[in-house]
Amino acid sequence: MAAPGALAVATSGARGPLGKTRNPVATLLIGMLCFVYSLVVFIQMLGELKRFRQKSDISLLLFFIPIINILEVLKLPEKVADAQRMAGVQNPQVAHPVLYLFFGLYFLPADLNEVWEAARRNGG
Repeated sequence: MAAPGALAVATSGARGPLGKTRNPVATLLIGMLCFVYSLVVFIQMLGELKRFRQKSDISLLLFFIPIINILEVLKLPEKVADAQRMAGVQNPQVAHPVLYLFFGLYFLPADLNEVWEAARRNGG
């Protein structure tokens, strides 16, 4: 039993807690207007993905190193597809890595919303 005042976290099987559902269009538009918002939301989404997958292969530091950050963004669709498989999505499909590079603030929340929805449906 959780301690009083502790945050209740939904978990199931070999996956971690579910993340926040975000509107991809609003995330993209607000991110285009406010750079700080886009950084905060991107860091939050990466943290949610990392906690859900329970793997430590996502390092925030690498996203701030030139050239390496591009390579890390290009690897994100593979990691999101892995999360979709863990959530129980039958045929996991994510956007092309180049789309993540240019429109990541749209495609990352859209694909993560699919993960959270499938995880809730399958007992999360």
